[in-house]
Amino acid sequence: MTLASKAPLALINEVGETLFSDIKQINQDGNASPVEMRKLVRTHLMSHIDIRFVSYKLLGKHIKGLTKPQALAFISAVEHYLEVSYASALMQYKGQQVIFEALPTSKESKYATVKAVVRQPAGPDIDIHFKFRKSKKGEWRVYDLVAEGISLLSAKQKEIAARISQVGLTQVTAELNAKS
Repeated sequence: MTLASKAPLALINEVGETLFSDIKQINQDGNASPVEMRKLVRTHLMSHIDIRFVSYKLLGKHIKGLTKPQALAFISAVEHYLEVSYASALMQYKGQQVIFEALPTSKESKYATVKAVVRQPAGPDIDIHFKFRKSKKGEWRVYDLVAEGISLLSAKQKEIAARISQVGLTQVTAELNAKS
């Protein structure tokens, strides 16, 4: 059984364990470089993100009339942007305990959610929900993170759709690439 075909909870437990273990190794003194962190994200995380689905959701109504080269450029820009965003967020990880728990879903559903609780030693716990989607190949991939009730996909979708309306897809793709 491939890692991606495992149930979402098993998948996230395995990926999380490896990822957090590697972060502890490179960030023992709190001085991990962004380049090192991006490499970890690329190695352990990005293959489990449904980049194409996320990209199309971000485009929203702007997907109409999209050419293949425009779509590929945008998907690539989103992938690099997410890689940088996740690496930046993971730079904050300082060995906190992370507990994963599957939320109820039907066996036939193409969607599932895994809840993560990040235990803060000197503060309130942080709740993160990982939203999964099952591909036609039967692989589970993350398409959204909901941190403390705020969907990152929804927030970015509104921002990017508005920006595309203002300056066009080519400019937004360039802006995403510039952030990565």
